[in-house]
Amino acid sequence: MSYFAYGVRGLLTAVFLIAVAGKVGRAGAFSAFADSLRPLAAVSGSVVRAAALAVVAAECAVCLALILPFASATLAGLPAATALLTVFTVGIARSVGRGTTVRCRCFGRSAAPLGRAHVVRNGLLAAVAGAGVVATVVSGPAGGTDPGMVAVAWCAGAVAGGLVTVAEDLVSLFRPVAPSVTE
Repeated sequence: MSYFAYGVRGLLTAVFLIAVAGKVGRAGAFSAFADSLRPLAAVSGSVVRAAALAVVAAECAVCLALILPFASATLAGLPAATALLTVFTVGIARSVGRGTTVRCRCFGRSAAPLGRAHVVRNGLLAAVAGAGVVATVVSGPAGGTDPGMVAVAWCAGAVAGGLVTVAEDLVSLFRPVAPSVTE
């Protein structure tokens, strides 16, 4: 497997692990995530909790497949991540196109509504996951055998994945601050 593929695995594992933790890691987080699916109109009201549970289960399954040190797990996890991110991208794009205002619960709590930036982020992540599939298939299990380089690639990917999950917050640090009205 290529070092690039190891990096992609680290990136996607971090992204999906943080997403799962944000959705189930605190009291009320799962309910807030499930409620955020209602305005997306992707599922009917009675199936929302089941759909939310399916999303979290799929994210957990992707994490597990990407962490396991087996080529077969990677060859299942990377396409699954690609498909899941593509579904997220299309669902958010449809919501944005309809003008629906929904808070982003991708990584837990956020005040920001879903928008074009979320479509771009998920689209890029899906493209990276797809590139990871190609890199894995092309290089096969023989590539990338130096354990130190594997660790560096994996960790670099995980750091990049962590940054992806807080990119919205990082960008907000550089936005102009509105003047306060004190009088």
